[in-house]
Amino acid sequence: MNTTITAIATAPGRGAIAIIRVSGPKSLRAYKLLTNSTATPTPNQIKPAWIYEGKQKIDHSMVVYFKAPNSFTGEDVVEIHCHGSKVVQRNILEALFADGIEAAKPGEFSERAYYNGKIDVAQAEAIMELVSAENTQLARLATRQLAGEFSKQIKNISGEVTKLGATLAADLDFSEEDLPLLDSTMIAESLAGIITKINTIKAGSEVLPKLREGINVALIGLPNAGKSTLLNALLGFDRSIVSSQAGTTRDTISETAELGGINYQFIDTAGLNSKPGEIEKIGIEKSIENIKSADIILLLIEPGQESQTNAFIESKNLHEYIDSPKTIKVFTKSDINKKKSKGIQISALKKSGIKDLTDKIMSLSLDQTQTSLQILTERQLNIISRVELALAKLEDEAAHLSFDIISAELELVAKDLNELTGEHANQQIIDSIFRNFCIGK
Repeated sequence: MNTTITAIATAPGRGAIAIIRVSGPKSLRAYKLLTNSTATPTPNQIKPAWIYEGKQKIDHSMVVYFKAPNSFTGEDVVEIHCHGSKVVQRNILEALFADGIEAAKPGEFSERAYYNGKIDVAQAEAIMELVSAENTQLARLATRQLAGEFSKQIKNISGEVTKLGATLAADLDFSEEDLPLLDSTMIAESLAGIITKINTIKAGSEVLPKLREGINVALIGLPNAGKSTLLNALLGFDRSIVSSQAGTTRDTISETAELGGINYQFIDTAGLNSKPGEIEKIGIEKSIENIKSADIILLLIEPGQESQTNAFIESKNLHEYIDSPKTIKVFTKSDINKKKSKGIQISALKKSGIKDLTDKIMSLSLDQTQTSLQILTERQLNIISRVELALAKLEDEAAHLSFDIISAELELVAKDLNELTGEHANQQIIDSIFRNFCIGK
């Protein structure tokens, strides 16, 4: 690419530092222009320097030069780490524009990295996920994908598809006297192995909505079981009203907190009163809905109320949810309860047993998400689903199809797989991916 582009790479607004990125053949010239220097800077060394517009000093910044191909874009790149004033940023950009450097379009730096072989499309999409990640677990997954783990998996699967197709093609060249390399059973077995690997990737993506939106944890129990007090203890601040009067919570109250790098949506529900008033009935209906939809249930039982709690569960036919592995029995008010029961013992008021409970919650959520997690965009998931269906159809019909038809179908599958990493993606697809990036990325 012959043009040189520039943009602010940091988020808009006032801040201590802002970064302006320049990429392209004029980058070194831009460095010398802005610093009023004639010497070529040492690559990869950030140095303090005055930034000029003509002879006028604009800012005292830190400046670094990356020589191609050892840069993010694969081109010559300059980064100016200036003060975060909007005026300073604008003045530096105007000095660059005056020298014929163009304003970057959204995602243009990453697009150049793609065309220069620094990243593939899957890694580019991982950059977007990393930028937008709202918890540690998602950031880690995006970083793994950026490091090329997903691309490597896809290339390995594509290699298996291509190898099978090549073996079939070789079989077609054998004379009738020669023994074939494959039969329909062997082909079906090979396809089944490939489908299993595709299924693993796809299954790993199905739990990601939980990680993005937060794993739903419902706090359930009779009135005055200590749900609101526990919610406040889990959050570390007072979110729910706490009162000794039973039935304080009439509606669901939810709040998000991060534990162990994962977001949890904690939901404080109305007490499960067996003789509710009209308003309480509505709240209890919502509580039951939360029991059925929650990823994890915290069943709170206060001293002397275990039989009443079980009676309510029986009356509402909720055994399948309460007796499931996703439910944690939490015996509250351990500071006044001398009887030890099977489950987690806590005193939310005294903050005792809370760590045991959060450890159990995290352990249970890891069990639910313990697959080969992948961050799949809608585009990637559509391609993988298409590949899965095509391979499954071939597996079912392998005994009735000729080798040349199977080989031709496998070529199409390989092409779809390569589209995931951008090897066969058309310009329209590439443009649509990078168009969703922010300016400066």
